[in-house]
Amino acid sequence: MIKKIPKHITLILNETETIFLLDLPSCIVPKETEEGEAAEADNQLYDYLTKGKGRNRKVATIGVQTIPTLRKTRSTEPVKYEFRDNSTFASNWEMYDTYNVIDVDELADKGDGYVELIIKEVEVIEDDAHKLNDEIHPSEVRKSKEERELEKLMNNQNYFNAALVIERLLANNCYNSEQKKFKGLLDEDESLDATPKYHYKLDLLWTFCNEDTRNRCVTGISFNTYTEDILAVGYGKYYFVDRKSTGVVMIWNIKNPKQPERQYYFRYSVTSLAFAKKNPNYLAVGFYNGDVKVVDVSKRDLELVGEDCSSSFEPAWDVLWLEQDKEEYFLVCFGDGRVCKYHFTEDVVLERVQIMRTDKVEGKLKGLKALRMFEGNQVSSSRHSSALCLSLHSANPSIYFIGTNEGVIHRCTPHYCTQHIDMFKAHEGSIHTIKFSPFVNKVFATCGDDFQECLWVEGIDEPLIVSRYCTEPVLDFEWSPSHSTIAVSLRGMDIFLWDLQRKIYSPQSQTKSPTNSRNTLCRFTSCGRCLLVGDVDGNIHIFAVSGLPMPAFFQENLFFQSVKNILLTNTELVKKVEKLGSLSFGQKRSR
Repeated sequence: MIKKIPKHITLILNETETIFLLDLPSCIVPKETEEGEAAEADNQLYDYLTKGKGRNRKVATIGVQTIPTLRKTRSTEPVKYEFRDNSTFASNWEMYDTYNVIDVDELADKGDGYVELIIKEVEVIEDDAHKLNDEIHPSEVRKSKEERELEKLMNNQNYFNAALVIERLLANNCYNSEQKKFKGLLDEDESLDATPKYHYKLDLLWTFCNEDTRNRCVTGISFNTYTEDILAVGYGKYYFVDRKSTGVVMIWNIKNPKQPERQYYFRYSVTSLAFAKKNPNYLAVGFYNGDVKVVDVSKRDLELVGEDCSSSFEPAWDVLWLEQDKEEYFLVCFGDGRVCKYHFTEDVVLERVQIMRTDKVEGKLKGLKALRMFEGNQVSSSRHSSALCLSLHSANPSIYFIGTNEGVIHRCTPHYCTQHIDMFKAHEGSIHTIKFSPFVNKVFATCGDDFQECLWVEGIDEPLIVSRYCTEPVLDFEWSPSHSTIAVSLRGMDIFLWDLQRKIYSPQSQTKSPTNSRNTLCRFTSCGRCLLVGDVDGNIHIFAVSGLPMPAFFQENLFFQSVKNILLTNTELVKKVEKLGSLSFGQKRSR
């Protein structure tokens, strides 16, 4: 029998027992209740036991099975003393020496009469051969207590460090605006006129000099590789007949324009110096007698890190730091044509390796077209020419250039010893400087005793530009680090500022030395706002360069466009430059 399915079904739902999987009771109780007061009391007790005075309470181990062991320190145990018998003999000379170390302050307080009495008692005369005649000078005993304290203070290094800071603060009061100009903190007001006028001016800020630099020629300038505020200056002699042949190296700081912060005196004249790149406190110094020393300028007193006094008797004319396999070394060129590489050793003695020797050139040589001197049947006393200057290639650090007294440039590398890669004639006299452009890698400038400056491109034997402004030897040349077409040269007492973008037949400005001395060296600061010029009288003049045009966005293009305008009449030379490819006039590249 089949039942019918009911139309309505009734379901009854009942609540089952609640199952808690995780129960986290609240740690917060309402304040001003019994539970809140109890929690606050527990918190105060916890702070007292952990942070307050209760943390130092005495506790005992309770509820552990280990038995506490009482120990005592070793210092409470008796120490065994060792005894031995010694004897000595006190002679008259020992008693006399003991008297010499008696406190002078104690003797001075007792008066001169007591001192004379002590001297008479100490002198023991046995015979004429052993008579003790040495006595303390009366002036040493009669010095006041203030004088002795002042002498003691002068020997304290902390006093010199404090005086150094005070000198900087006092100098800042007098040279505040000049120091800001040196650091580039004060920009000159730029005119908003549609047609600005550039006057290319050198303004004297201050001069580094003192009594010890007077009549000493500035032979080397090197900025510190860590901070440009510090520079090293080497002083020697300019003329061969100068009697003052001793050398001085001074470390100047722009924070103190009046006095140097380090002074190192040497027996022979300084001819060159350069700061190391990896260790900025190391200063390599070359001397007129051929010695080479490395000084640690972080020490107030002279401390040599390396020394080589057996190289030659010819001057060390230039120093160049290099780095290979994370090891730093330096090259030195000498007056006998040698180029030596120096390495540091565990001892103070430097390890010297000769890597190059500049031979005299015979026959016709490429480069500058110059008249050949007739020598006849004369035989030269030396087969080598003097190496006067070194310069590192701006793009390839394994290539360096050597300038000689014959006006020849040798292109060399440290990897091939005793052999040069190439050489060409650059001047008719001695070469003083070889400087690569900071914006164009293959362009470099040279200057020499033949009254001219030459602009060269690597790969072309003919100079791009030759400047013969006056009949004065060009002693130094420097590129501006902010403008690719601006450079500075030194001729006699004058400082010439050139701009290839404007004109080449005359300088943009001509500034005479403030002391009417013959200039020797010049260096731009890294920002190009200031120029340092040294002279034969030991002065370092700091000039602020003003009135320059705005730096170009494409410095390399501006440089070659300016050179192209100069070489409009020399189409063959323009074609040679265009064949180099990367130096094409029509190619636009940003740097």
